[in-house]
Amino acid sequence: MSIWYRFITVLRTHWRRALLPAGFVANVVGTKLTDASHWTAGWVLFVLGLGGALYGLRFWERGSPGNGSVTKRVRNWADTTRSDPLWIRARGDLRTVVWGIVMAVIAMRAVSLFDRVAWEVDRVLAGQTPLSVLLWIWILLPWGARWIEPRDSPLDRLEGRIWRATVSRLVANAIGIYYAGWAVYAVVSSTRPTLVVPVAVTLGGAMLVSWHKTWARLRKLSTQVCGNLQTLERDLKAIHDSKEKAPEKQDAARRSWDVVQLDLRTSVDTGYGFGTLLLPQETCNDLHEKVEKAIEALKDHKDAAEEVLTDLGKIREACAGRIDSVA
Repeated sequence: MSIWYRFITVLRTHWRRALLPAGFVANVVGTKLTDASHWTAGWVLFVLGLGGALYGLRFWERGSPGNGSVTKRVRNWADTTRSDPLWIRARGDLRTVVWGIVMAVIAMRAVSLFDRVAWEVDRVLAGQTPLSVLLWIWILLPWGARWIEPRDSPLDRLEGRIWRATVSRLVANAIGIYYAGWAVYAVVSSTRPTLVVPVAVTLGGAMLVSWHKTWARLRKLSTQVCGNLQTLERDLKAIHDSKEKAPEKQDAARRSWDVVQLDLRTSVDTGYGFGTLLLPQETCNDLHEKVEKAIEALKDHKDAAEEVLTDLGKIREACAGRIDSVA
């Protein structure tokens, strides 16, 4: 079979599919002609393009004989790819990269506004310099960081989650104080310049205090988590070793887990309700079920808690680098 004959065969079979992109192009051109006051030609192209696109779409849905519809094959491919562990990991890594890019853009934006506010105070007062964007960054940055957080392997990514939540809060607080400082500077620099230095010192001190409190909270929580995890691990191991007192040891393990669970549901970056939890809610619920099953099974099976101990070890390892017993 010649190449030309093969081309003609494919063209005769699939030419109707070309109506979809061709109709879309005609639709766009018709819209532009309508905007340019060529009403008649524009509407004709718009209607013909829309009809051609809808007609061609039927053949994309119908597909080739024996192969199923194109959209169905694409959907099956997307479902298969979405459940691939490598693809899931790649999506999580991409989210982390996006977070880093956002932090870099915010830093560059803050630096660029530094010069603009310092030399163009009149434009700031007139609203021509969008200084208020810093206010929105202060409000939305921690929420955006939580939204962009990777969803896969939460225990393996726990240390990164803690760092991202803390850094996002530190940057948000700094941006909020930065906004307040430049807003005050724009107002008092021309009317009461003697207030610039006291205000700058006050806001600088406020920034250092907010950073210190955030880091202190993180160190204190990490230390508390590690200590409570050690108690829970000892209580779990004691269940099988004391079979005659197994119910008592099980109750002790449950009490220890209740304490650990409170730590895992505590916000890392702030004491208010809009902070980032140490462990995602779904992961914490799954771990709770594992712990309960392990507590019941440890009476008869010594190795029933191996999986739970592995998960608890990952949490302890993520927090161990910030242990501070005097925080």
